Amino acid sequence: MKPFFLYRLLPIILCLSILPLGLGAFQSLSHAADRTGQENKKLTHPEAPFKGTDLEPFDMESAKTAEIVFNAFKEGYPEKISEYGYDPVAQDWFIIAGQKKFLWAKGRILLESEASQAEQYRHYIDYLYPAELIPPESFSSELVAEIKRTSDSSYRASQKAYNLEFYHALYDGKTRSQLEQHIVSLRFLGKRVNLHEDIASPLAAVEKEIQAVAKKNQEVQDFVNKISSVEGYNWREIRDRQDRSFHSWGLALDILPKGWQQKNIYWSWISEWNPNWMLIPLDRRWMPPQLVVEIFEKHGFVWGGKWLQWDNIHFEYRPELVLLQENQ
Repeated sequence: MKPFFLYRLLPIILCLSILPLGLGAFQSLSHAADRTGQENKKLTHPEAPFKGTDLEPFDMESAKTAEIVFNAFKEGYPEKISEYGYDPVAQDWFIIAGQKKFLWAKGRILLESEASQAEQYRHYIDYLYPAELIPPESFSSELVAEIKRTSDSSYRASQKAYNLEFYHALYDGKTRSQLEQHIVSLRFLGKRVNLHEDIASPLAAVEKEIQAVAKKNQEVQDFVNKISSVEGYNWREIRDRQDRSFHSWGLALDILPKGWQQKNIYWSWISEWNPNWMLIPLDRRWMPPQLVVEIFEKHGFVWGGKWLQWDNIHFEYRPELVLLQENQ
């Protein structure tokens, strides 16, 4: 039920009133590499904030954006990304993942052989994970209308697909049989779940911290006690799209609470009978404790409850998005 990107492409950040800032945030960034073949400068912390929202036309195609995004991938996947920099021959930024070279390709992140076909694909990262969860009562009428438009099945079906070669390089999942060689059975907070082996370590760190906090915090302890099941790997495509869900990579988990039917947990399950589902107050949605969300984020996971198309039981491993959010 979770899309590979689109369901999580619509986070709640500021409001549409900040639209003009989306492009301007990039103007003060300096290139980290000269284009004469000298050694590229790697940014540990970009000089200017990386801003934008799911509904802002921030400049995802910019070469300056490439530097910031590739730096986030390098920090988020240190064992997977060997280097990134500027290629004066290709006249584009590049990144090496799984011993394969990818070009920025106007934000699509493509193999060199596919870079000329960039326009047929979606931007690889086309939203920024928000720092805060903003109450729906603060939404403008324009924002509500835009959420309705972009959540419509016809709109979703019309979207371009992502080129997934970069994620194949990161997670070795070009085919189902290939990917399932990396799926392992784990225990998380007392429940069995199948996930990609690469997130076993960060998820174990999440569990350790939650258990430590639960000893001192009753709300967190109640959250742990009320977990009914944890769902992980499930090979499938996104509803209304031909993209793969993050569950199909084994990189996402749904934490289902006991008695969840008493509250709203996922926008799509109620959207057919409630056209104003995006305005359902936060107190009528099931929420994991804020401390739990913060622990997940600390270890590279994003929470679907912050998306405009909210999915409150859903966490997925996206360290690059957490790092980009920290640079806003």
